[in-house]
Amino acid sequence: MFTALSLLWFLVVLSVAAVAVVTALSLYAAAVAAGSGREVARRIAAGFGLVWLVWAAVTTALAATHVYRFAEDAVKPWLAAGFAVPVMILLALSRIPAVTRVLSHPAARVHLIRPHEVRIMGVVFLLALALRDLPPLFAWPAALGDIAIGWSATRLIRGVRAGGAERKTLWLNLFGMLDFVVAFAIGILAAPGRAQVLHLAPSTEQVSVLPLVLVPTAAVPVLFTLHVLSLANSRAVAPIPAVAAAARS
Repeated sequence: MFTALSLLWFLVVLSVAAVAVVTALSLYAAAVAAGSGREVARRIAAGFGLVWLVWAAVTTALAATHVYRFAEDAVKPWLAAGFAVPVMILLALSRIPAVTRVLSHPAARVHLIRPHEVRIMGVVFLLALALRDLPPLFAWPAALGDIAIGWSATRLIRGVRAGGAERKTLWLNLFGMLDFVVAFAIGILAAPGRAQVLHLAPSTEQVSVLPLVLVPTAAVPVLFTLHVLSLANSRAVAPIPAVAAAARS
C-alpha cells in the first residue's frame, strides 16, 4: 500500500538522485562548452557519477546502522562529518588539472548554477512536516529557502547566458550557502542530545535517520561544493560573446 511515508521516501530518493544526475550532465555540458572535447567531458561526468554513487552507498549504509542518529546522552559529530567528507573529496577532485580548466572557464558558469534548479524539491521538508517528523521552525525555512534558490537559479541562468549577471550570481551563491548553514544550525540545535538548545516538538531527530538524512549527506554536499566552485569561477574574466554563445549549447 502506498502511504505518505512511502511518498516521502520516493521524493527524497528522487531529489537526491536528481541532484547527482543534473550535476553530472552539467559537468559534461561545461566541459564541452569550455572546449575540452566530448571524450574528456564524458570522463569528468562519469568520474563524478562514480564517486557520488560510491559515497551514496556508503552514507546509506552508515545511516541504516544509525551512525548519524542523534543521541540523547551524547554529542555525535557524525552528521557534520557526513556533510564535510564528501565536500572535501569533491573539492580535492576539482583540483585535477583537466577538471580545473573546465570549472574555471567562463563558459562553465551557467552549468555550475543549473543543478540548483533541483532545489525546488525542498517541498520534501513540508511533507515531513505534515507527517509530524519535523518541527515547523526547521521545515519552513529549509523548504522555502531551497524553493527560493531553485526558482532564482532558473531565472539567473538566462542572465548568465547573456554574458552578465555577475552580481546576481554572487548573491545566489551566498544566499544558497546561507540557506544550508541556517538549516544545519537549526537541525543541530533542535536535535536530541547534550548540544540541544532549541526544545521543539517534534525535535529534528528525523534529519539524522533515513530517508531524510540522505539530503544533508548525499545532496547538500554536492550543491554546497557547486556554490564554492561557482564563486571561484566568478574570478574569471567576463565571457566574450563567443563564449556566451557556447554556454547556450
